[in-house]
Amino acid sequence: MELVWDLEGSPSVTPAQRERIRERLGNRISGDGLLSLASSTTRSQHRNREEVTERFAELLGDALHVPKRRRKTKPSKSAREKRLKLKKQRSEKKRLRGPVTRD
Repeated sequence: MELVWDLEGSPSVTPAQRERIRERLGNRISGDGLLSLASSTTRSQHRNREEVTERFAELLGDALHVPKRRRKTKPSKSAREKRLKLKKQRSEKKRLRGPVTRD
């Protein structure tokens, strides 16, 4: 079963969405602006049709997903203190591994 979708001629997609899909799925879209998916995993035509439709919906959903912008945050005071404490412990451990001096 093969599903062919005309990205350029689809009225259900805004120009911004069209550009995002083109950017994310560019290697799957032909020069004519057609997105083509095929499925022949089962012997049932009905099941192959369902499978290719599910894959199409998943592909478009992933392509249209806009990740949330990351907000810069500072580590908390306790996190900074804990980091410095562990750093001192590691340096002390390594210092003690050095040669033994006799007084």
